[in-house]
Amino acid sequence: MVKPLHPISEIAARLSQIENGQVHLARVGVSKKGMPHSGLNGSAPKISPLEATLAALADPIQFPPLAAGIVPGDRVAIPLDAGVPCAAEVVRGAIRSFEQAGVENDSITVVSCDRTTNQRCRDACTAEESSGVKFVVHDPDDEQNLCWVGASKRGESIVINRTIFDADVVLPIGCARINGRGVFESLFPQFSNSEAIRRYRTPTQIESPVERASRLRETNEAGWLVGVSMVVEVVPGAGESAAHVLAGEPRAVARESQQLSEQQWSMESPQQVSLMIATLSGSPESQTWANVGRALATAEQLVEEGGAVAICSNLSEPPGHSLGRLIGNADLEAAERRISNDHDSDSWPALKLARALQRGPVYFLSQLSDETVEDLGLAPIENIDDLVRLAERYESFAIVEDSQNVVVTLAGAADE
Repeated sequence: MVKPLHPISEIAARLSQIENGQVHLARVGVSKKGMPHSGLNGSAPKISPLEATLAALADPIQFPPLAAGIVPGDRVAIPLDAGVPCAAEVVRGAIRSFEQAGVENDSITVVSCDRTTNQRCRDACTAEESSGVKFVVHDPDDEQNLCWVGASKRGESIVINRTIFDADVVLPIGCARINGRGVFESLFPQFSNSEAIRRYRTPTQIESPVERASRLRETNEAGWLVGVSMVVEVVPGAGESAAHVLAGEPRAVARESQQLSEQQWSMESPQQVSLMIATLSGSPESQTWANVGRALATAEQLVEEGGAVAICSNLSEPPGHSLGRLIGNADLEAAERRISNDHDSDSWPALKLARALQRGPVYFLSQLSDETVEDLGLAPIENIDDLVRLAERYESFAIVEDSQNVVVTLAGAADE
């Protein structure tokens, strides 16, 4: 039986009716002069993603307007990062900008990592009658569609999708996140081969500050080797909206998007709580184990030892190989050690879940069957009423909306 979608957007309103126990998070981002601030309730100024993209490309940061760098006959590739909010509208804005610059539609190719996003973008452009634009789904196992572009300073081969390699103009579109790998993460390793993608998925690589710095250097090297001179970054807003669209010189965009992401999504809690309620907002493309992992990473800071986490989602994605290590496994420490060296798409969220389960109970609202949820060691939640009753049982709780984007720190932690 198919479950009805849970009304995730209604959860905060229902929980606000509980009289005692809620700990409110404060936004800690500080606005620069001239920058719109999103306010404490998490609502960003409403923008049209399409119009914002057109404006960003017409007046880029520390870079000439897009049209100034276009030569007749240029072939254009638009690599689209996974998880970009309002992706179809932003892509439409980029395509229209190239059209206005004199690029023929049949010279433009959008390259994405998954078929669902690809189809959404195709449908949006078809509705606008942008005929001729090509849409390609990257296959990291297709050696015929991969090109070697050079070697990193640490000796790793860097290969890239052939459509991107052959283009005269490459405009990556990425999703800005606090403490992301860098502005070229929207290009590499997502559009490289399976070997590179697997290396970047290994939790020990993700968790190590030294390895993270090394990977940042490698993604930057890939961007320069491919010849990317301009990028687009979208800062997520509440409810999977777009708060800001930035375009321009990659390093300048990286600095600006990081600051805006912190302004939008850095939160501070006055204390740890005994229950964190985390919601995953957005479309089915956002209901992923990767975003569950991001929510659990926030819980590591916010939830006291022995406290609980409740993940509220409409996730229907079945557990992969690494999450499968948790099924029916009572030895979570051993599972964590094995997962640490896995390199599957769900390895990092599986590691975060293994650690969360060792600290305390994890409750789960999703589209998965109760049997699947229980096999993973989680406690299924059926509906919002169950969630309200759960919150009433705990001494303190905090609601983290859009938890896939939020980073929470404790008040005074920076002074310790």
